[in-house]
Amino acid sequence: MKKLLTLLVGMALLAFWIEIPFSSAQQMYLEENRACKYLEQGKIDQAILLLNRKLKRYPRNYDCHLYLGLAYYLKGDFQNSIKTLSKVEFETERLEKAKSTIEAGKSMGSFSQEDAYLSGSSAVVFTKERSGVLKFALGMLYKKNKDYKNASKRFSQALKYKYPEIETREQLLVVHCFLEEYEKAKKELEELLKSEKESDELCFMKGYLAHYLKDDAQAIESFSRISETMIWAKQNLAIIYYNQGNYDKALEIWQEILAENPKDVDSLKNSGRAYFHLGQKEKAQEQFDKIGLKIKLEKYSPKTIPLILVDPFPEVGFDFQCKVAS
Repeated sequence: MKKLLTLLVGMALLAFWIEIPFSSAQQMYLEENRACKYLEQGKIDQAILLLNRKLKRYPRNYDCHLYLGLAYYLKGDFQNSIKTLSKVEFETERLEKAKSTIEAGKSMGSFSQEDAYLSGSSAVVFTKERSGVLKFALGMLYKKNKDYKNASKRFSQALKYKYPEIETREQLLVVHCFLEEYEKAKKELEELLKSEKESDELCFMKGYLAHYLKDDAQAIESFSRISETMIWAKQNLAIIYYNQGNYDKALEIWQEILAENPKDVDSLKNSGRAYFHLGQKEKAQEQFDKIGLKIKLEKYSPKTIPLILVDPFPEVGFDFQCKVAS
């Protein structure tokens, strides 16, 4: 009887000690998940409060640093966002390299158990599947800073980490165009058109790409289709006609724009250029005077002018990857 009682007490104690770390770990996850859910719900201040509180206890929890960086992004604090997310990227990649080196060294007998501990691999918390949202967010921040090379690199990495494909390829399409990498942009556009219906935004990018890939017929068709709903498409349509030497047609479009918005700077400037090439120098000067241009007409009226490239995907909704650890 005593042996049975002792056995039952021992099993109870064992269950107690097993339950404590499990509950603690579960609570840690639930706390982190709650912060992620706050971000999904737009409760950014609550998320920041919870994340900062947790980071005081677990300063090397890079999942928390990741969500804190995303929270800063959503608040419009892009400086703190890129600082925080860059730290996550640097530290997690550094520790991943250290881990690989230590594992290789251990297999050769070069590292001790203490070395493995000092690498921090046992102390750091970062869910690798969340690398996609980290890279995507950094890509958006670099794009905002017009650092298109770094943006392109991060979006490509996000794609490799299986971040949602459509959102990632849309961003790659835009940054490749800013970098004048038109063949790469064309490949992204083709992939997008396989996956989704051609939106006005994709139609704009299709027209822009077609022009720089020497297919003005396609560019005109694309820009014409959305010219009444997207002002930049209408501007680019006029620019293509101007570059072809069809100044009457270009001027007609710019006059349409000015009828609705008499202070449109691009249309005033470009219509002045069209007037100049049509031999109407007085009207050209009149348009230039409206925007305060003092440059000689001859010097400011080139035969060709570049298309206007605007970012049709300036903001996105993040996939926060809240369910990754569940």
